[in-house]
Amino acid sequence: MFTPRLPRHARGLLGALALLTLPLAALAQTAYPGDRPVSILVPYSPGGATDAVARLLSTKLTSGMKGTFIVENRPGASGTIAMSSVARARPDGYTLFMNEITSTVVSELVPNLTFDPVKSLQPAVLVAETPFVLVINSAVPAHSLREFVDYARANPGKITYGSGGVGSGPHLAGELFKQLTGADILHVPYRGSGPALQDLLGGQIQMLITAAPTVAPFISEGRLRALAVARGERIKALPNVPTAKEAGLPGFEISNWFGLAAPRGTPQPVLDAIAQGVNQALKDPDFLASLETAGAVPLGGTSAAARERVAQETRRWSAMLQASATQGAKH
Repeated sequence: MFTPRLPRHARGLLGALALLTLPLAALAQTAYPGDRPVSILVPYSPGGATDAVARLLSTKLTSGMKGTFIVENRPGASGTIAMSSVARARPDGYTLFMNEITSTVVSELVPNLTFDPVKSLQPAVLVAETPFVLVINSAVPAHSLREFVDYARANPGKITYGSGGVGSGPHLAGELFKQLTGADILHVPYRGSGPALQDLLGGQIQMLITAAPTVAPFISEGRLRALAVARGERIKALPNVPTAKEAGLPGFEISNWFGLAAPRGTPQPVLDAIAQGVNQALKDPDFLASLETAGAVPLGGTSAAARERVAQETRRWSAMLQASATQGAKH
C-alpha cells in the first residue's frame, strides 16, 4: 500500500503539535496529586483559625486524595511572604495558598508589592468560613457592646486592638468597628492571631475581633468577655453571645473565609481536582464535625464560585478602606 510522504514543513508542524499536547496528555494519564507532595502555605503563625482549618483540611485531603498534603507556615509582611512564594511557584498544583480575606486588600495596604495578590493567585475552591466575635480582656470595665463603645469613646486613643497583621480579617473587622462607632482605637498588628490572642490574655491589648474557635475556650474560662458575634444570627459555638444587631451595632458583620488558591496559570483540570477533593471532604461527617467544633461553617463549590467570592470581597473591603482613609484625612 502506498503511503504518501508529507512535505518537510508539514512533518515539522505535526511534530510541534505533538510536543504541545504532551503536557495535557501527561496530565490526563497521571492522577493528581500522584506521588508528589503538595505544600499548603499558611500566611500566619500556628495557633490561629487559618492554620487550624488548613491542618484539618490537609489531613483529610491526604487520606481522601491518596496523596500527601503538607502545611507550611510562612508568616510575616501581612501574609505577602506566603502569597509571593505561591505566586512565583510553578503553576502545577503542588504549591497552594491557604487563601483568606487578606489577599483581597493587601495590595492597597502594603506599598511597593512586586505582585498583585488577586491577579497572581487563582482560586481553586472555598473551604469554610468562620464568623467573627468581638472579645475584650476581662479587666476592661464593660459587660456589653454598648458599654464598651461608650468606654472607648470616653477614652480616645487608649484602647488597642490586635490583629494577625495589616490587611488581615481582624484588622478589617477593627476598621469596620471604628467606622461604625466613631471610636478612636489603635491597631496593633501581629504575625498571626495566635500571638495577638496571647497579648489579649495578658492585658497588653484590650480588644480582638477574630474567629470564634480561636477564643471560645477562653470565653468559657472567663478570661475573655465576648460582647457580640459579627453576623446576622447567633452561632452554635457561642449560643449566649448576641449578634451585633442584637447588641446595638447593626451593620457590623464580617466573617473570615478560607479557600485554596494556586499560582495563576494552573491548568483547570488541576483546579477541578482540588475542588473535587475538598467537596468530597466536606461530605465526610467526621470532617464536618471537626469544622463545627472549630466554629467553621462549610462552603465548598466550584473554582468559579471561589473566584466570584474573592471578587465580591475585594470590592467590599477596598471600598471600606477607601472610606476609612477619607474619613481619617478629614480628621
